[in-house]
Amino acid sequence: MLATRAMVGVLWLGLWAAASAQIAATNTLPQSSTNAPVRPGDDFKLGVGDKLLYWIEDDPVKGAEPDTITVNALGNATFRVTRGSDLSITLNVAGRTLAETAAEIKRRLDADYYHDAKVKLELKETTPRFGQVLFIGRGTRGNMLQLMPGEEKRIFEAVFQVGVNEWANLRKVKLIRVDPATQKTETRIIDLEDIKKGNRANNIILQPGDIIDVPERTFNFGG
Repeated sequence: MLATRAMVGVLWLGLWAAASAQIAATNTLPQSSTNAPVRPGDDFKLGVGDKLLYWIEDDPVKGAEPDTITVNALGNATFRVTRGSDLSITLNVAGRTLAETAAEIKRRLDADYYHDAKVKLELKETTPRFGQVLFIGRGTRGNMLQLMPGEEKRIFEAVFQVGVNEWANLRKVKLIRVDPATQKTETRIIDLEDIKKGNRANNIILQPGDIIDVPERTFNFGG
């Protein structure tokens, strides 16, 4: 069953604000006072919170400073078509290199607005590479779990690390995941009680950006 990107966006953006105060100290870097770019390696992958410097050399509206673009909580970034317009293009850039991102921006610009656009994209600031897993649902006691670089955290262990209440329905835990490449969202139902009994096949390794929904059990008091 596929959830829509819009639904996931509402979940992320609504709950991210509430959780951001708890993670801000560990998940942001001091802001630079200049536009001096960071020089990453060619294989550097963009992630949530990264700041980019963006401009188009042949933009008909000239400006002294490049745009500063921040990768949002969904891994998306929005790039203006020109300084003189509100037109923009939005891309999912999480997991892409700067070169891949610039190439995709150019492809989109050339398709509708430019002839051989000269896109410039640099990394201004980067955030520590801690991945976040968001917890929602009335059965959970927490709202955020940090994944340390190189850490292998599985869903069963993560749910109990964050904590559940006595009414949590562990047979119907939802794992909601966005594929950065295809931008498709997939929802899987995970039976944690089955995993507890020894069936480890569905004890999935978590990825940054995963959303875990722990519902409460429902009771039928009808006759």
